[in-house]
Amino acid sequence: MFLKSTVKRILRFICSLLIPVRPGTVLILESSYPSGSNTHILYKRLKEAGRYRVDRIERGELFLKNKSFSEVLRVLKLVVRMSRYQLIVCSHGNEKYNNKQILIDVWHGIPLKAMRHMEPTAAERGLMEPNLDYLITTSKMHSVLMGATHHIPFTKHRILGYPRNDHLFAEMKEDVLNLQNYDKVLLYMPTFRQGYYLNRVEGKVYDNLFNFEHFSEEDFIHYLTEKNYLLILKLHPMEEKIFKEKYSKYQDRILFLTTEKLKELDMDLYQILPHTDLLITDYSSIYFDYLLLDKPMVFINADLEEYKANRGILLEPYDAWTPGYKAQNQESLVDAIERSFREDAFRQKRGELKEIFHQHQDGHATDRLMELIGQLMQKR
Repeated sequence: MFLKSTVKRILRFICSLLIPVRPGTVLILESSYPSGSNTHILYKRLKEAGRYRVDRIERGELFLKNKSFSEVLRVLKLVVRMSRYQLIVCSHGNEKYNNKQILIDVWHGIPLKAMRHMEPTAAERGLMEPNLDYLITTSKMHSVLMGATHHIPFTKHRILGYPRNDHLFAEMKEDVLNLQNYDKVLLYMPTFRQGYYLNRVEGKVYDNLFNFEHFSEEDFIHYLTEKNYLLILKLHPMEEKIFKEKYSKYQDRILFLTTEKLKELDMDLYQILPHTDLLITDYSSIYFDYLLLDKPMVFINADLEEYKANRGILLEPYDAWTPGYKAQNQESLVDAIERSFREDAFRQKRGELKEIFHQHQDGHATDRLMELIGQLMQKR
């Protein structure tokens, strides 16, 4: 849980009035590393450049773990400490508590799912409005979606591209995952389903890998073995623990890529994406970034109508914005994978959507963000 809105407003007033910012200081609020972070690559580049004092804290440290006085005091001290930095970079809608600061939100994905003011329910509409100074987007269409969902005026948008997508244009130095041993590498990245966001269940939830009503693990493993395919499984960090133990016994065909494993390799997930051959997802925003690789994708949408009702879809009609074969059960999933490799009928559609959602396609998003930061630090 976060601090209450009333407490936040009081803190904003006090910090803005009493706390001076320290010139040349940058704070990175890390939220996503190593699962596709827009801030981690920026942090490393800023540290390497050596122009500013750059610190980093985990966004989770701002959560109250309980309601004890000591815990509240810890968070309040952290807020005061944060209020001394000249510039803050976040990726998940954090606020600044000192009006003299500059806040840049690089965000964490082009949304297919509804959010805030575009949700079918009023679940998010009581949240405080963002007080950022700049929002980083990938295209005009991305800005339109963020403007509709968060009511952030376009004057605050900067279309620079996502820093994490720079990894998609770089080469992996060595094959630390031994991917060359397989004929094809499939990446499965679904969105979260339950418990993480507003303590609600989104869509239907079944106790199996692909969230189908009926699923045979043995048959699917046999398929992967017969084809000499590897399935890389990357779940939302909040759901990793649910499936990790269940599927660890299939490690020769299913690579369970956990947060701990990626940190052990000192790699971001996006450094692995270029070395996969096909993406399987449901409603996750990763497919927008995967467009930059021009590789096929398959969409699992067995509970589409329920998902629309519970969470909402921003882009409709759904089929027009999802360039890949659709799967509603295990049989159609296998068929969709094989057809994607055999025909790749959606290549032209992927190219069209890539132009809509990615103004920059050059692997230099971090350079552009560094330039913006340099300009802002000189102004104040």
